[in-house]
Amino acid sequence: MPASPPPVVKPVPAWWWLVLSVGMTWLFWPALWTSGGLVGGDVYSYSLPQKTFLADSLHTGVIPLWNPLTGHGYPVLGESQTGALYPLHLLVYSLLDVGTGWNVVLIGHYVAAFIAMAWCARAFGVTGPGALLAAVVYVYAWFPVRAFLDWAILGGVYLPLALGAAERFFVTGRSRFLALLSVSFALQLLGGHYQIAFCTWLLGGAFVLFRSLYLLRVPLAPPVPSSFQGPEEHWQSQWHTRHARSTLCIAIAFVFGVALAAPQLLASWELKSRSQRAAVGADHDPAYGHIPPGYLTQIIAPWFWYDAQLDLDAALQRLPLGQIASGTNKVEAHCYFGVAPTLLLIAWALLALRRRAFRAQDIFWLCVIMASLIYATGWLMPVMKVIPGFNFFRGPGRASILATFAVALLVGRLLDAWVAGITCPNRRRAVIVGMLGVTIFDLWFVPTTVSYAVVVSQPPIAFRADSPVRKLLLAEPGPVRLYAPGANVPNLLGVASTPVYLGFGPREYFAPEFTLPEADPPDFHAFTSQRLQWLRNAGVTHVLSFEPLERRGWPVELLWAGLDPMLNRAWARQEPLFLYRLHDATGRFRWDGGVGSVGVVDYGPHQIHVRAEVTAAGTLVLTDLDDPDWIVTVDGQLASSSRINMYRGVALSAGSHEVVWSYRPRSVYWGAILSAGALLLLLTMGWYGRRTW
Repeated sequence: MPASPPPVVKPVPAWWWLVLSVGMTWLFWPALWTSGGLVGGDVYSYSLPQKTFLADSLHTGVIPLWNPLTGHGYPVLGESQTGALYPLHLLVYSLLDVGTGWNVVLIGHYVAAFIAMAWCARAFGVTGPGALLAAVVYVYAWFPVRAFLDWAILGGVYLPLALGAAERFFVTGRSRFLALLSVSFALQLLGGHYQIAFCTWLLGGAFVLFRSLYLLRVPLAPPVPSSFQGPEEHWQSQWHTRHARSTLCIAIAFVFGVALAAPQLLASWELKSRSQRAAVGADHDPAYGHIPPGYLTQIIAPWFWYDAQLDLDAALQRLPLGQIASGTNKVEAHCYFGVAPTLLLIAWALLALRRRAFRAQDIFWLCVIMASLIYATGWLMPVMKVIPGFNFFRGPGRASILATFAVALLVGRLLDAWVAGITCPNRRRAVIVGMLGVTIFDLWFVPTTVSYAVVVSQPPIAFRADSPVRKLLLAEPGPVRLYAPGANVPNLLGVASTPVYLGFGPREYFAPEFTLPEADPPDFHAFTSQRLQWLRNAGVTHVLSFEPLERRGWPVELLWAGLDPMLNRAWARQEPLFLYRLHDATGRFRWDGGVGSVGVVDYGPHQIHVRAEVTAAGTLVLTDLDDPDWIVTVDGQLASSSRINMYRGVALSAGSHEVVWSYRPRSVYWGAILSAGALLLLLTMGWYGRRTW
């Protein structure tokens, strides 16, 4: 008796994807649609200061390559999380204010990730309502908890896009999917953080290897074309040969994708060699941010862990079973798929195990789930940390994005199979609406206590133009450097500040011989002569404090005291702030062994032009970070730059001089050449390869 054909599920119209994707953002982030914003986590201490600098630069017509505001400056592309070359950033932040632009980028990527995942699910045969369920689980099970990590959702858009493009290229051989694969890799890298890209590479490599080896070993009996008159074995051979060639093409597409992002990657590689993470030492723990094995019970018992009364961060450190000697936190360790999808997956797995009815693709995705969760526990770090890539990134718990992706694909297929077996239209609709509705409500309601970020109707950045501190500092005659608490937050004012918060920055910002001497006990407001001398040598001109500094003996002049509508909200403070001018501050420029004056003609991110009047020969010191890619000319002639501590110096003779420092990042230029060449080759191959491969 012939086997019955598999059930067929009617494809869901693509416009459903758009409607549901936009509607979900309304449900999860309603305030972001009405000028609200996120606060908490790294939003105001890391991400928004970078995006504010980017937006300010783009509004002046400059794509910034050097950020002079954070500390004493750093290469923008090297640190990478600014995403200065990411096309959407260039468009949005050049047109909109930074607060609105942030919301547009965040909401846009949630919509894009949803559509990309639904499209990817269809590429893997999930054609019905299961594609919508897959998108809901992938996007809203993993990302909202990490909302303050803007790079997470940005990178997460391209994981399903890359996997879907690879699968479609395997099936169709069309070059446009190969091009999409390259562009996905490139955009994921240009977006900033590389860890999700690294996860994409791991999953993509494993999938391509499985796809190729499985197809080469097991005949899948593809339909023989009616026009083919030869033996079926020859057609099978052609089928396998085509897939072997497809594997090679995908590898080439990966190389093209990396080459397209070369300006970003080469700059990051260069900064790494000069950063605090040039080598992985005891101060860099790659296992930090793991998922304790006992905490994986959150997948089936979230109500036990997601209790607002529970200090979850502290509880995670006390879990005895399988815990490793490394720290973590509730966001890095979060892994939850929703109760209904989890129960559906468990029921299917038990039934399939009993019937021994697993498909090869199902086994692959189950292996992805298990492998990513085992890695996320940190158990493998003693072995994996000697492998490049695994030892560089912290947060193995972030690998749970791969488990979420695999779970999403599996439960999407299971929902399609379930619906296909229901003959009654009303029951079918009830199952679809019930499964989607329960899952959406679950993911919206249950993990609300886990994230460090909250949405507010009046975000601090909306009051940037009203900041009295900003107005006072921008009115100063020379470039300002501020000593202030809350590292990086004062960069929102448009002025340089110290100390810094950089996860990946120049090593000088972390070396004890260059950093501000610590008070004993540590206290930001503590005054010592050593700290004062360091601040003056570092070019600090103003101090912003949480308390009056005159009581501590600081040599300062009070300029303003009160509540700043932006800074007080960013720091969640209701007490006044105090802005001082530091007495006898030398400013950004000082003289070593010489006497003279300096007039600033232009101070930009890529060029600093001053006129120096020197009555006695000496060294002019610019208290910005000395970096090999900065060159200096004196009166139009290339001069030799000297390093003074960590600052830039140039020797001047007596007289009047025009001194110009210019930023010439060789890694960016070589990367741009490589990227342009890759783009040209990709376009050429696309033009001549307008056929199946």
